[in-house]
Amino acid sequence: MTQLQILAVLLVCIAVAHWFGRQRYGQWLGSALWVIVLTATVANLGVIPLASEPTPIYTQLLGTAAPISIFLLLLKARLRSLVEVGLPLGLMFAFAALGTLAGVLIAGYLLGASEWMAPWYAPLAGMFAATYIGGGANFNAVALHFGVMESGNLYAAAVVADHVLTVVWIALLLLFPRLVGRWLTRRDPLETAKCEAEAGAARTAQDRRPDLGDLVMLLALGVGAFVLSDWLAARLAAWTGLAVPPILILTTLALILAQFEAVARLKGGQILGMFGAYLFLAALATYCELSALASLGWLGLKLMAYVTLIIAVHALVVLLAGRLLRQSPETVAVASATTVGGATVVLPLVERFERPDLLLPGIALGTLGNLLGTYVGFSLVYALS
Repeated sequence: MTQLQILAVLLVCIAVAHWFGRQRYGQWLGSALWVIVLTATVANLGVIPLASEPTPIYTQLLGTAAPISIFLLLLKARLRSLVEVGLPLGLMFAFAALGTLAGVLIAGYLLGASEWMAPWYAPLAGMFAATYIGGGANFNAVALHFGVMESGNLYAAAVVADHVLTVVWIALLLLFPRLVGRWLTRRDPLETAKCEAEAGAARTAQDRRPDLGDLVMLLALGVGAFVLSDWLAARLAAWTGLAVPPILILTTLALILAQFEAVARLKGGQILGMFGAYLFLAALATYCELSALASLGWLGLKLMAYVTLIIAVHALVVLLAGRLLRQSPETVAVASATTVGGATVVLPLVERFERPDLLLPGIALGTLGNLLGTYVGFSLVYALS
């Protein structure tokens, strides 16, 4: 298939998912989760390639759609949201990271991983700690340093298990308020009313039909800022040796531009941002490769059990912390996403929950996780060795 044909199928999946999400029988899952389910289904049926096959369009969408969408939505962000929800979300982020570490250690102990992983136990534990505090780049950094690629099928099984269960967990996070809403504290009425009023005002502003000039200007700003942030990150690394994540530069540019009235008046940013989030989720769903798990046999099942236990312990810790700190299910879900999914996964959750106040602090904490992930992973490898 050509890249354009693959994109066409992804767009059809998004269109059908959006329609399902607005029907009475599909509202419970929501459009975002329908995007994951439909795209993963057509990919596993062979209609489009899975992510294990070289497919440039997936890489492009994962690398550009989410950052540009985040930029567009941040043009309406309130800086005071960092103060209002930053501390509670920061505490939840810390518990989420601790939950990941506890999960890695408990899963390894319960499954006797040191025996069947043999000399690769410590590096693999470090890889999963790194990726479920930071992201895929941290996973690969630990794997490359300790030569885990040389383990053959064990490394392949680890990659597949990571991809599949990350997608599954993100899907569950999209349903978090429905699944655990009765167990966690609801927001107080004043906070709820304020947030709903802000979300309603944002929707009202976006409901006014944007003209072509608005859409073109927003896309120009988004793509231009994305290119500029990549260039600035590369220049800073070359000039100062500092590896500044491009998403931090992109976020800063969005917050600066948001202060200009001409930019704030642009309509259509939320629509374009949500569309970009759907493209990101569609590309992410192609990593849910069920056939790869079957081909790995018993080893694949053991790795799946290992990663499932890691995420289960992580989930238990964040749920207990959320109940102890009296946090809403939306805050708990976003905190988990900043570790297991990373900054880009915060976007569809915030849109799904209609919590724009969680976007900016969520991105900041997700980026912090990316910065810390490799250090935590290396430290765990050396501790277990």
